[in-house]
Amino acid sequence: MDRREFVQKSLLAGIGVIGLSAAGCGGDSASAPQVYNTSSSSSSSSNDTSAPHPEQASMVIAKGKQPLEMLRQGLNKMGGIERFVKKEQLVAIKPNFSVPRKPGSGCITSPELVAELVTQCLTAGAREVRVIDYPFTNVSMCLSESGIQPAVENAGGKLFVLNQKNDRNYYQVTLPGPVLKSVFYSRDVLDADVFINFPILKHHGSTEITLGLKNLMGLVWDRGVFHSSDLEMGIAELGAFKKPHLNIMDAVKGIIDSGPSGPGTIREYNQIVLGTDIVGVDAYSAELFGLRPDRVGYIVNAASLGAGSIDWKSLNPVEITV
Repeated sequence: MDRREFVQKSLLAGIGVIGLSAAGCGGDSASAPQVYNTSSSSSSSSNDTSAPHPEQASMVIAKGKQPLEMLRQGLNKMGGIERFVKKEQLVAIKPNFSVPRKPGSGCITSPELVAELVTQCLTAGAREVRVIDYPFTNVSMCLSESGIQPAVENAGGKLFVLNQKNDRNYYQVTLPGPVLKSVFYSRDVLDADVFINFPILKHHGSTEITLGLKNLMGLVWDRGVFHSSDLEMGIAELGAFKKPHLNIMDAVKGIIDSGPSGPGTIREYNQIVLGTDIVGVDAYSAELFGLRPDRVGYIVNAASLGAGSIDWKSLNPVEITV
């Protein structure tokens, strides 16, 4: 998608906010975003998932044709959701429902899988689970076509759409640049004790592929700065700023052209990839798509900024077949 198309779709996103009843989709009634204060925020979680116990994997590749069971067994191999979510913690989950496509289209994270993750987090004792995204096309259409809202709410979670720049949705944060210096970043993520990134593996017109790192763009209000500057470095800077505790790649099937909006040619990978290292999960997923990870600019940049390891094999991934 070129810059002109991005601007046009951003305007449509504003139109789509009107009349929505989903949490976080209403009028701009909250005050302006506050400046992010690390001393008063719970975003620096006490969870330490960087050094797993011997029975816990750092990365799991689940293969098969039963996505729900693949997710469940993949989480078990990671040490269970309890490794990441403790009692009374606030959880933020970032899937991709940014375009108005139906489940199975290869364009959005599976609502069924997101709902399962919500259920698991609540079963582990989470006090609240928030599922968030910032659709760049008509919001009401994204919600109605994807089915994400009833899936999340029926599982006991809360859905928030970040299409209003206000105090409920965003903090103003300062980053070291060179691309991102001052941005409005998701308050739900920064306030959360646990942050789980849940992208879908699919084609993208600007970066050739969209993965976990690029999924983080849905946490920022002004995405125009990415497209008007260095897109691949800006994405990497987001990954270095706030690393998810857990990354889950919906690689069951995804479009391999006409992305990110589709419709496009669907390829079935029949995999779900889980890991604590966002760069490693992205690097493996890029290879699955058919690209060398060292040829994907934002993966290389994120690794250079210390967001993770591009050498996914060094993470000793555990493979399971369901």
